[in-house]
Amino acid sequence: MEKTVVKRLVMTSAFAGAFFAVPLVGEAALGDNTLKQGTTHADVQQLQSILKQKGYFKDSQTTTYFGPVTKKAVMDFQRANGLVVDGIVGKNTYSKLLQKSFQETAPKPAPNPITAKPVPSKPAASNPAANTSSKEMKLKSTGQAVMKLQQDLKFLGYFTYYKTTDYYGTITTEAVRKFQISQKLKATGVADAKTQELILKAVAAKKAPAAPPSPKPTPAPSKPATPPAPKPQPSTSKDLKFGTTGQEVKQLQTRLKNLGFFTYPMITDYFGTVTEDSVEAFQKAHGLPVTGVVTKTVLDKMTEVENKKPEPVKTPNEITINVIANAAELMGTPYVWAGTTPSGFDCSGFIQYVFAKEDVALPRTVAQMWNATTAVSKPAVGDLVFFETYATGPSHLGIYLGNDQFVHSGSSTGVTISNLTYKYWQDRYLGAKRINY
Repeated sequence: MEKTVVKRLVMTSAFAGAFFAVPLVGEAALGDNTLKQGTTHADVQQLQSILKQKGYFKDSQTTTYFGPVTKKAVMDFQRANGLVVDGIVGKNTYSKLLQKSFQETAPKPAPNPITAKPVPSKPAASNPAANTSSKEMKLKSTGQAVMKLQQDLKFLGYFTYYKTTDYYGTITTEAVRKFQISQKLKATGVADAKTQELILKAVAAKKAPAAPPSPKPTPAPSKPATPPAPKPQPSTSKDLKFGTTGQEVKQLQTRLKNLGFFTYPMITDYFGTVTEDSVEAFQKAHGLPVTGVVTKTVLDKMTEVENKKPEPVKTPNEITINVIANAAELMGTPYVWAGTTPSGFDCSGFIQYVFAKEDVALPRTVAQMWNATTAVSKPAVGDLVFFETYATGPSHLGIYLGNDQFVHSGSSTGVTISNLTYKYWQDRYLGAKRINY
């Protein structure tokens, strides 16, 4: 148990980057919020980047603040595209911005060929890479090519966000990096020509129908003979190892987590280095060959250990790790006034739900949570951070993740991650409080 706690404590020191499997505000969500002068939001920076590409935003550096310069760029774009010129980025302006991006990135049609007598030639070999542009894509790239890349990676099990977009953000970077690792490429997260070619080949291979088994020839009749002894049948269970994806990997990670060996805060369907390290630790602890590969022998040993293992008592650090993992699984859940379920949360309903899953009971309202917790001078991972928003006193809260990041259910964003250093939150910050487990 002490080893497990030490491992989990190590993980908490990197929680600002541990939410890499879920997006920061603005990631894969441009178009969800109406933007206007005075807004401070990560979506503003994406908006400025798109306007800059189109020649309307003239500043050399983009920011998260929607000021007069951004408003003028929006109005110039609206004027040039026959929209209402009000400087507010709503549904129609978003639609035109993103539609324009697709048109600009789409390949131009080839001119009509001159009719000529066909010259016989050898058929070209099938090459999946010939059907797409090999232009390098990386962080902050936009366009249809990015959306197609995300769709292919989602089909292969590497892109796990619930929807695809035309924006190359941190989730796309991580998905590309995981694919590169599986192909033994340099894990840069940049979709270069080689990476794109291998992605297309992998998609084509996965879509190709399996070849039917060759029919066995009918043996010639012969004299009856003593039948040979039946050979032992191979195990039907498929070994799990580095690079494997699917539901079986999720089940494996969950079992290893319950046994105290998988300390990553989020369950995924990808067998990467963290899962491999966890398997090796389990094998070493139970006298098995340390291979990092999950065979039937390993699964049987896990079942044996599970049947003997008593229900563990969770430590505060384990609760913190699990609460943050629970919150990560709910990223993108919509905001619903008085909502307390995964179909929709308000801010306190979200906090109450993720802690209740770890058997920690909290009161229902923000004010009650404020009164039931202990004030701290500086927040640590897992503490609650409180804000004064629409009413006097504490009226909004979130869970602190480290590095000035907190996860919460915002009225305009749903469950998302925000930054305490943004002016909007700084101006409304009341302080941090700790739950007494």
